[in-house]
Amino acid sequence: MARNVIAPVAGRVIQCLVQSGEMVAPDTEVAIVEAMKMHIPVVAEQTGRVALWLVSEDSQVAEGQALLTLQD
Repeated sequence: MARNVIAPVAGRVIQCLVQSGEMVAPDTEVAIVEAMKMHIPVVAEQTGRVALWLVSEDSQVAEGQALLTLQD
């Protein structure tokens, strides 16, 4: 089953911290979004393997936008 990790705020993705194929656990930081000059970590809520990044570094994202997909 696939699950998305979403952006907590609107902003710019400044760093993708995990790669496709990598396993992540709950509370693993997967990306950093910059909003109003603040760096906001994005964390995985479940365990899974990074299946697909849906954005790239320096992308503008909306609040609630899917950043990556995790597979069981």
